[in-house]
Amino acid sequence: MKVVLVKTPVVNLRNSPFGSVPGIPTNLAYLAAVLRKSGHSVAIVDAYGLAPHDFSSYMGKFEVRGLLPEEIVQVIPKDVDVIGLSVHCTLEHGLAVSILSECRKLFPKVPLIVGGYHTTFAVDPFIKAGADYVLQGEGEHRFPMLLEMLESGREFTMDGIYGHGYSSERTPEVCPIEDFPFGFFDPLPLETYWGLRFAHGPIQADKYLSIFTSRGCPYNCAFCQTPKMWGLKWMAKSYGRIVDEMDYYHEKYGVTEFHIQDENFSLSSERTRNFALELIKRGRKYTFCFPSGVKAETLGLKELELLKQAGCYYMGISPESASERILKGMNKIVDLEHVEKVVKWCFDLGIGINCNFVLGFPGEEKVDRKKTYRFIRKLIRLGLDEIVAFMLTPLPGTDMSYLMPEEIEYEEINFSPTWRENYNVISRARLWIYTQFIVLKFLYHPVKFFQVFISILTRQFRLKGDMTVYRFMVDLKDRFIRPIFHRREKMKTPSVEFYPPPE
Repeated sequence: MKVVLVKTPVVNLRNSPFGSVPGIPTNLAYLAAVLRKSGHSVAIVDAYGLAPHDFSSYMGKFEVRGLLPEEIVQVIPKDVDVIGLSVHCTLEHGLAVSILSECRKLFPKVPLIVGGYHTTFAVDPFIKAGADYVLQGEGEHRFPMLLEMLESGREFTMDGIYGHGYSSERTPEVCPIEDFPFGFFDPLPLETYWGLRFAHGPIQADKYLSIFTSRGCPYNCAFCQTPKMWGLKWMAKSYGRIVDEMDYYHEKYGVTEFHIQDENFSLSSERTRNFALELIKRGRKYTFCFPSGVKAETLGLKELELLKQAGCYYMGISPESASERILKGMNKIVDLEHVEKVVKWCFDLGIGINCNFVLGFPGEEKVDRKKTYRFIRKLIRLGLDEIVAFMLTPLPGTDMSYLMPEEIEYEEINFSPTWRENYNVISRARLWIYTQFIVLKFLYHPVKFFQVFISILTRQFRLKGDMTVYRFMVDLKDRFIRPIFHRREKMKTPSVEFYPPPE
């Protein structure tokens, strides 16, 4: 079958640094590889990657970056057999519904399949919007099965599939990933992304890719969707398989930098050490980072020394709060003393280190925030490179979802939830954290403070924050200067092609 995979454009609050970061949609590259292995031809319509400089207003206070729904359908080849739409987060919800509507108009008889992280927690809206099938969980597992059933006419026997008149609730689990084919990135505009230099993590090399080496997490944090997504399970690729995959991308695409996007890469300390040792043994000169973060307690000095030697230059950790009472409410297991050690070790080794905190958890008081302020000040002295202070967002499927009003647009469930009663209080707390961080970093580590400007000018980003500042500068140009010299025109011919199954 000829399958077109569609990635929604990027949707964010206007002028907000908290939201979806434009980056290579690696999930579609992995899915494309699996579908081709199953005998299907695949094309990808990456709505952002095909028009990354096009901005459009959306729902008043939001903005869309990339192709709009009516433009997306014009790019889809007319001989398509199946259209699959990937929806990653709540901010993409309304645009995804609009894309479905446009696809139904232009391709009335083509099956429309919706999947992605978000659809696992929001099935009914997509069925009502016209999707023929909604898949929960891992597309690499269910999508090929669905296509095989459609081709054969067999009755649907898998869980996690929904359609008009039937439903089968998914049992949360992680399917085996060791034998997944390596990602197939040929249908994606890699050169465009490499030229933009936007990603979830900081970028230092000319060519980079995001990869995943494990899935799931055994921890049950109250604000996180991961426990419901993977059922508190964790599955990892072997360390040799990871390095084989890195070698493959290096040989095929010339990639020398890898962003490891796992929920919990370092759960096994032995695997972490062996991964680093394997890179060292093979004499690889790759660089890599962990922009999604690692569990601080799973890293000792030995692991960090080996990771640094193997090419690691950046990682994030997430203490979330310095209040034991709030951490208990979050069901978050954190060793704050060990967090301090990890920050100091990373500083000494030259690994960029970021800490994430969550503000506004139910029951949080001023005294709890003061504990977090003091802890952050201590981390800055120890060498913390950057900080991200999130406001608690009650995502669907989490223990915090009860905080959502009954009637709320999915786009309002973002990292700046203005509808929360304590929004103004937490906004001031977030501003105070960033103010302290900037001032103290300048006082304690002036050299690193000024390295930010060099990083931005050279586009050799040491930290996420460096890249964010650069992206805002590019965004200003795209919003206000580019439209003067560039008139947006409809695409007249398809810009994507089908890639047949491997021989």
